Amino acid sequence: MNTNYTIPAFAEPITSLPDTPTCAAAELKRRFQAPADEVREAHNALAEAHETLDEKVEGIVTETFAGTIHENMFDEELAEKFNGKADQTSLDSAVQNITTQDSRLSAVEAALPGKVGIVTGTYTGTDTYPRTITLGFAPKAVIICHADGFLAESSATYSTMAVQGVSNTFVTLLSNGFQLNKDSQNHNCLNYSKVKFSYIAFQ
Repeated sequence: MNTNYTIPAFAEPITSLPDTPTCAAAELKRRFQAPADEVREAHNALAEAHETLDEKVEGIVTETFAGTIHENMFDEELAEKFNGKADQTSLDSAVQNITTQDSRLSAVEAALPGKVGIVTGTYTGTDTYPRTITLGFAPKAVIICHADGFLAESSATYSTMAVQGVSNTFVTLLSNGFQLNKDSQNHNCLNYSKVKFSYIAFQ
């Protein structure tokens, strides 16, 4: 039975957060981690299915040259079809079908990291503006957080999220990364001197 391992949408997408998140630091960190956890779970499930298919193919090939096919080599549906009817022609067809499915799963597994496109990193503030953080690609969105979980105060911003097509005074998305800016009132601490910041960039 085929299983769909695709992720049509994240259960808790980062983009659903407000431009200036007000949740506690622990909850903010959990929200940042949630998409990565979903990807990891799907990837692990795909890897397990891949391993199961490898075992079935190996067993079928062995029995093709060494003896009889056993029912426990197939799932319940295949066992009903092949029970007492396995000849060389039907066996060759089964091997081909399983090999094709295994190849498709391998292709999905190889493509999964590229489809997700999540890059994380850190930088230490230098108190110089504007400052460019180079990623090597044009991000669709970037989330920046103060290492201690600070969000903002009346005269400074310590964490923010920038999205393509949405204006953000403090962060400009570039063709190869993002740029840290100050606003017209000279307010911004996203590059505060000697403070460590973390970021998540979506490709």
